[in-house]
Amino acid sequence: MENLKEGDILLDDVIGKSPVPLMEKETTLTNWHIKILEAFLVNEVAIVEGQLSEVVVKTETSEEKKSNKITPIPSQRTDFFQHYLQSVEEHKKEFQKWQAGGGVDIVKIREMILPLLDKAIDNPDVFWKILNYVEKGNYISHHSISTGLLSGMIAMQLDYEKGMVVQSALAGTLADCGMARINPRILLKETSLTAGERKEVDNHPFLSYKMVKDIKLLKQEAKLAVFQHHERLDGSGYVNGVKAEKLLLISRIVALADVFHAMTAERPYRDRQLIFKVLEMFRQDFFGQFDLSAVKALTNLFTKLPSGTTVQLSDGQIATILFMKQQHPTRPLLQLQKDDTILDLEKRRDLYIEKIL
Repeated sequence: MENLKEGDILLDDVIGKSPVPLMEKETTLTNWHIKILEAFLVNEVAIVEGQLSEVVVKTETSEEKKSNKITPIPSQRTDFFQHYLQSVEEHKKEFQKWQAGGGVDIVKIREMILPLLDKAIDNPDVFWKILNYVEKGNYISHHSISTGLLSGMIAMQLDYEKGMVVQSALAGTLADCGMARINPRILLKETSLTAGERKEVDNHPFLSYKMVKDIKLLKQEAKLAVFQHHERLDGSGYVNGVKAEKLLLISRIVALADVFHAMTAERPYRDRQLIFKVLEMFRQDFFGQFDLSAVKALTNLFTKLPSGTTVQLSDGQIATILFMKQQHPTRPLLQLQKDDTILDLEKRRDLYIEKIL
């Protein structure tokens, strides 16, 4: 990797730990691209040096080839994912500054999340892909950027005016900034937390609020959402255990986005759960804890799949969507590709859509 330089051109897609290309072939490398490759511990790539001069080919190890499959994505979406990864890296730098005692630079936070939100609004299905990028070792930054994006998108679905969409996105991005004030040993711990450690972690909404309470560019509603993002409508949340009448809608939005991403992304101590399964859990298992209008808006983000979309089911079967049901959006009518059998997921509760192909 030390031989890479600006201007080199990728001969092949670069695959990280997910099936989605970290960078697509024919990308002209910049210093930022090289830093991303280093951050993701990519040791070998195939490049053309400069403008189609000598070809230098470096291949993946056989182990990497076995564990990764190339899943091309449309070129117009590549910029979004590269921008997303850049925002995650920028958040990581800010988080390290917070750990050293620095304050929140709201201008930098806006620069991280708002251009990304604009791109996500044009391509809402990118969230299916974002979850593949999350690294367990860099979870907090992935979680913060994704929670900000989801919060902004939910607010947009609920027809918030633009200013409050922006505030929702900022609140989601900053909800966990107080984690920087938690003992780093706890954040890096690979075993279960003790009762004392859990109590310290559970105090992070208050710590987050202390870090944002004096920011003039953040509205009071957004600051309150940062403080309340672990509260629940039925009073079962924390820090204060307040109930619905004291929870602003923006607080409910950030709370939902926070839990949804936490459940559907890889975490240090927990495997990810399927998107459609989690959406059903919000309506059933968690009924009464989350705002139903926000849950419906979140569901709409992930279920606007046109007929003809190819999906993979939780049992590995490949199918094509025939019809999305308005009343049961997570349970569409499918046609299995292996034998053209019609499959109604409303009648097969043991199966879920695992991913979009």
